[in-house]
Amino acid sequence: MEPQHELGPYQPWRAFQKAEQQERFTNRTLNIVVITLTVIAYLPLLVDSRFYQLPTGHLLLILGSGLLYGFTGTRGMIWFEARSKNRPWFFPLYFVVMAAIVAFTFWMVEGLDNNAWLLILPVAAQSLALPRLGTAVVCAGLLALIYFMFLRDTSPEYLLQAMMQISAAVIFTLIFTYIALREAVAREQIAQLAGELHAANLRLAEYAAQAEELATTKERNRLAREIHDNLGHYLTVINVQLEAARAIMPENPDKASDALQKAQSLTQEGLSAIRHSISALRESPLENQTLPQAIGQLISETQETGLGARLELVGAPIELEPKASLTLYRVAQEGLTNTRKHAQARQVVVTLDYSQPEQVTLTVADDGVGTAVTPDSGFGLMGIRERVQLLGGDTAVSTTPDAGFTLRATIPCSGEYVGR
Repeated sequence: MEPQHELGPYQPWRAFQKAEQQERFTNRTLNIVVITLTVIAYLPLLVDSRFYQLPTGHLLLILGSGLLYGFTGTRGMIWFEARSKNRPWFFPLYFVVMAAIVAFTFWMVEGLDNNAWLLILPVAAQSLALPRLGTAVVCAGLLALIYFMFLRDTSPEYLLQAMMQISAAVIFTLIFTYIALREAVAREQIAQLAGELHAANLRLAEYAAQAEELATTKERNRLAREIHDNLGHYLTVINVQLEAARAIMPENPDKASDALQKAQSLTQEGLSAIRHSISALRESPLENQTLPQAIGQLISETQETGLGARLELVGAPIELEPKASLTLYRVAQEGLTNTRKHAQARQVVVTLDYSQPEQVTLTVADDGVGTAVTPDSGFGLMGIRERVQLLGGDTAVSTTPDAGFTLRATIPCSGEYVGR
């Protein structure tokens, strides 16, 4: 069984692949943002004539700090984060390094036209990877850095205006980054749930296949019981009639002919029963008659074989569930068939006991040869035991040599009085 081929076209690895692609896209986007803001921060320098009048060493330090910022803000963050798994303090160190690079850059471009303050935005966004207190500390430190490097000598009005603008940019960056992170986490969770759902579907497909196999096995066993109980019964009675006809044919041809006629009649009934079983497996021999009446017919068939048989009722008969009535009928049928085939008995008594309100007990007892070992095998008895157990009842067999054989089945019930 390969349940994965029985499911729909859904393929979970595509969801995971998509999630990985989105994660790579997020990392690429962050790298692009860092690099873009670095370029925007340095762009005013490139159009400022004073920039080109700086000493070569100064120029190289400014450009080098920009390259170092871009590299550390992209590949460097991954490097620090990977090594923080064993050393938790290592990742916060990344923000110290970035703050130092930003401070150095601010110092190097002081007095020139620049947008270097934009360099704090990617660092602020990355600080969301820290606990909330860490994010607050990093953002406050970056704003303090802006103040000390650019705004400490400005007027209060300009200071307030500038800090409000820069703070608004930082807050917007934090909100936008937080939303993007939440979406990335949601996509990851969706991919994980999709994989779990597919795994659950696989398990359900396996369970469904097992349930189907179990149902098939149960139906097969039920059919086997029906064939044994129905066909076996008729064949046994027919065989007895044929043996009797053969035995008495020389001395009493008329009686032998009568036995052959009964055998032929039973053959027709057996064929009819088989047709009914094939066309409608739920057909019941109890249709349009009560359980005592149906067992009475079995008794009559048994008497026709020359075996003394009778039915005894204890208590007032009640109407049982169809399954319970059919099961008790099969118990009586199996018991009588076994008596005719094996017991060598003179008498057999079928007792149907309704005296207990919570249960009905059927007993088939003969006075045959019995056996020293209580039989626990044989398809007929096994099928009877299965039928009774399915209804919550139990069966018992008792026998001793030369003391007969008794089969008893008890089934819990609830029903109404229907008379004899």
